[in-house]
Amino acid sequence: MGQKLPGYIAALLVGISTVLAGTMTHAQRNGEAYSTVPTVERTDYDMKSFLTPPMLTDSELRGRKLFAQRCANCHGGTAQRPGPPLGQQTVARLGEAPIREKIRKGSTMMPGFEHSLEAMRIGEIVAFLKTYTPPPPARGQGAPPE
Repeated sequence: MGQKLPGYIAALLVGISTVLAGTMTHAQRNGEAYSTVPTVERTDYDMKSFLTPPMLTDSELRGRKLFAQRCANCHGGTAQRPGPPLGQQTVARLGEAPIREKIRKGSTMMPGFEHSLEAMRIGEIVAFLKTYTPPPPARGQGAPPE
């Protein structure tokens, strides 16, 4: 019996090491049947064209500046900026003449600019709006009524 005891111990150790090795391999695979290696795909972007602002005419650039100075503070489409977001869709839906008139005369919620902006400057704002797409409303906030 003394000689058979080391044989049993050896067989037991082989069995335990086999089970442990299988468990460790299973743990390394995170429970998957096989292990995978992710592949990295690199995409080179033309950063110069990505960061370059859209090509605008001089008139549209002046309109962009005026819009930033006079309009963007209210026309952000958020609770802090309650005016409706303005851009290409607004001009297409309403037309240029009503927008020019609204900028000139204003409304109950918006000041008119007929005494502080010449008609040419109002036209530059409209020219910029025809090129601009406002960002979508923030999550959880719908666009305010016009």
